[in-house]
Amino acid sequence: MLRNYNATVAKIMAIYGKRIKPQDYTEMMNKQNVSEVAEYLKRNTHYSGLLSSIDTNTIHRGMLENLLRRSVFETYMKITGFEHISKQEFYNYKILQTEIDEILRCIRFINAKSQKLITDVPIYINHLTSFDLIELAKITDFNELLAFLKKTPYYDVLKTIRPNGEGLVDVTKCETLLRSYYIERLKSSLHFKKRDVQQFTNLLETDIDLINIINAYRLTAFFNEPETEIEKDMLPFYGRLSAAKQKEIYSAPNSEEFIKKFSRTYYGKQMTENGYDINSLEQSAQRLRHKYAKLMLKRSASAPLSVYSFIFLLEIEVQNLISIIEGIRYGIEVSKIASLIIM
Repeated sequence: MLRNYNATVAKIMAIYGKRIKPQDYTEMMNKQNVSEVAEYLKRNTHYSGLLSSIDTNTIHRGMLENLLRRSVFETYMKITGFEHISKQEFYNYKILQTEIDEILRCIRFINAKSQKLITDVPIYINHLTSFDLIELAKITDFNELLAFLKKTPYYDVLKTIRPNGEGLVDVTKCETLLRSYYIERLKSSLHFKKRDVQQFTNLLETDIDLINIINAYRLTAFFNEPETEIEKDMLPFYGRLSAAKQKEIYSAPNSEEFIKKFSRTYYGKQMTENGYDINSLEQSAQRLRHKYAKLMLKRSASAPLSVYSFIFLLEIEVQNLISIIEGIRYGIEVSKIASLIIM
């Protein structure tokens, strides 16, 4: 018999109730420096515990951002450990995500002929990953990376990749393969009630559709990539945007035509109806993803949907805070920072 894990859902809603509110964002955007933002978070928000032992007068931007990112994972571990739901494969999806993110970061450092600083490694999850993150950070060659991953599923995902004559690896292709593997693993772990599986699949396919659109738009707007090249780099999964519809959008010769074609789709119409600026496509796509996650969290009493939606919303909250921190650090106007906040 499948359990409901109602206590986990209730715990999520209790934590979500303490989220950063619009007035908090306004207060922080008007602070003069990073220390003042940190002090506000410490005194007035659910991040008070995170910062309780931190001297906000001496904290620097990088440290504060790392602490905020770490807090997402710690909250995730607290939630999935509450009723021991982490024993089910699905609820380990964040660990899988982190492993993939770290492999991709390693590949980028290999291409840059650089080495990742150990201080940048999320060591706090090293006891949960299928490989040693510290050892991964020491790798400087792609063949060395493949050998390192030999006993993990990632080896089979990446084994056909070959560096070019200059030793550079196609990061985009690696990312497409790894993200596709992640989605397949996630789908295969959905051992829940039929209704929950269908709702989660719909939410996941929406995420994939919008991620593909964001990436395709970048390739069109900034690199002028042709449709055939764009298709190679997209995740091979489809929700409301069929393969044929995506192909039609990717055929746009420039960013203006891309947006025009996209505006006629379900998601384009949703952006317009919600008052989002479709010309700021990336920002609007994230706003739409945020809206869907909020609706799912509000309407569903399902543990998998609640966990997935809440963690996504928490990640957006942290990204909002980082936008404020970096905006203040680099002297960006408050109105510009405000335009980046997703609520």
